[in-house]
Formats: sequence, C-alpha cells, structure tokens
Amino acid sequence: MQHPPMQDRPRAASDWIALSDRRDPAPPATAALIHRGLFVMELALPLADSAVLLNRQTDADGARTFSVFLDPEVGLIVLHRQGQVVRRHVLSGPLPLNHGTARLTFGFDATLRRWHMQLDLLGGEVPLWTVGRDPLPMRLDDLQNLCAGRSTQRHPAVLWYGATTGEVLPDRAPWIGLNTRVDTLSGPVPAGSLRPGDRILTLDEGPLPLLRVTHRELPSAGFFAPVLLRAPFYGADRDLLVSADQPVMLSGTLVEYHFGEDEVLIPAGALIDGRKALAEHRRAVTRSVALDLGCPALFTADGCVLMSDGADRLTPPPRRILASYEAKPLIGHSGRTLVRGFG
Repeated sequence: MQHPPMQDRPRAASDWIALSDRRDPAPPATAALIHRGLFVMELALPLADSAVLLNRQTDADGARTFSVFLDPEVGLIVLHRQGQVVRRHVLSGPLPLNHGTARLTFGFDATLRRWHMQLDLLGGEVPLWTVGRDPLPMRLDDLQNLCAGRSTQRHPAVLWYGATTGEVLPDRAPWIGLNTRVDTLSGPVPAGSLRPGDRILTLDEGPLPLLRVTHRELPSAGFFAPVLLRAPFYGADRDLLVSADQPVMLSGTLVEYHFGEDEVLIPAGALIDGRKALAEHRRAVTRSVALDLGCPALFTADGCVLMSDGADRLTPPPRRILASYEAKPLIGHSGRTLVRGFG
C-alpha cells in the first residue's frame, strides 16, 4: 500500500451530483458520462466479517454493475461493469477495522486513465492508499439511481455515500442552518435568506458587509454530522443547528476560573453532552450556509454568539479557540451559567 501523494491545491468539491438519502424529487434520467469525480462512502465500525457494502445491477441499456465489497483480510473491492467491460479496483488488506467511522474514497479520471482509492479511519491512523490505471467513466443516471436506493443493496453499516466532480471532499468548516436568525442592521434575518452586501452586526467591529454566502448540502452522519444547540443554553433563544466545527463563544465566571480569560470559543462538537448539545441525526441531509465577512468575526444568531467562516485563514480568531479536550471542565455545568448578556 502507498501513502497519498502530495497535491498542489486540489480542486475541492463544490456540490454533490448524487447523495444518498436526499429527499429531493427524482432527477430526470440522463445517460451523461462523468469522466472525473469522487465516490465517497462512510461506514460504522467494527466490521469483522466479509460484506457486500453496496451493490446495484441493471440490465437497462446494457448490463451495468457498481458494487463495493469488503473483506478484512483481502481488502476493499470496487467492481464496475458497463456492458462487456469490467473493471475491478482493489485496496489490498488486511484492513484495520476497529471501532469508529471509516471513509472510503474512490477517485476516478477516465480521461487521464487513472484512479485512486483511500480508506481513512476518522480521527485515527494514517490512511491506506492505492492507485491504478484505466477506470471507466460513470453514468450520471447510475449514480443518481444508486444514491436514491433504486434496485440497490445497502449494508446496515453504511452511514452515507455520494458522488462529486471535485478532486477532494470539502473540509469541515463553520456553518449554520438555513432557518437560523442572524442579527443584521435590518433586524434578524434567516441565514438562508442572507445575500452578499447585507450588513451583519458583529460584537467587535460593528456592522460588517457580508462578502459571500456559501450554501452547503452535507450528509447528517459521520464526518459531517451537525450539532443541535438546545435553547435556552449557551445564550440560544431557540434550538439552532450548526456544524461540529462552528466556534461558539462562552463567557462567565466558570470560563474565567478555568482559563483566565473573559471569553473563549469552543467548537460545537466539543459541547455535545446529550442534553444541552446533541448530535443531530434526525435528518439524512443538512442544508446550511457559511457566512464570509472577510475575517473571523463574532456575530449573534438566535441569541448565541458564533464566529463567522471566511477565506482569510491567516487572521487570528477574535478569541482563543479551545481544543476539544480543554472544554471538558465546562461540559458538566449548565449552559446558562456559561454565557453573559451582550446587549
């Protein structure tokens, strides 16, 4: 097995051309060929035995198959058939399938005649990687029907799967749900209705123009699973949906006692305790937005103080961002005691 090669600024996925469990109306069938893209799947571990993770076969328009097999000793196998042409792509075992979540990424470029396959244990070891030659392009309707579950066998351990024409998956990043009300110069506005040029009220800089609104559609499981912050904790007026990486500002005497600072930022995922902050799995796909104010800035959304996302990753955050392990002394306390008013 090989380790992933270094890449210079790979093109990130901008959208999913197919995503499992999406409840949109069925897209119109099209046999358009996708010559370059990524197929991604996340699994709940452990998986001790061999298994068919995903399998779809059709005889419409000629025999076609797309299947993913797992054998802990042999490895991961992607079988792709179009008519009389069959390709078998193998990431050789043995595979370290311990408890946790694993992600399979199968990247293909039929034009350049190359493919790669990678297995990541999220939050764990160095990924396993292999490369090969001569993949087949994928039909768009096959990908859409596969993700819609039509004539598809799916193993219970499969959390989600999808396909994109990007070269790498989008990074996890701060985002908020579409219905989250953001304080603007014109009053609270649902995040999904914000547009570039709207003036967002910030704690430190006053009103700032919104430079960019990035709409995201992500699986609500595994690596991208969102967090539900429950009202009335952490200053929230009502429950709000955020990404696990969304920094939330906390303050008060407990913060001062533990960290010697008036205010700190904590990723929402570190606040999950099953009561005040929950891992949100009630929806299969989450639609959200990231707000770019040109720099990391603090704004209020439904009463909760959050930090904006932005392309400028060189500017330091306005408050110290705690590591997840640093948040542990605060988790057992009521979220109401960790926030002061900012009116």
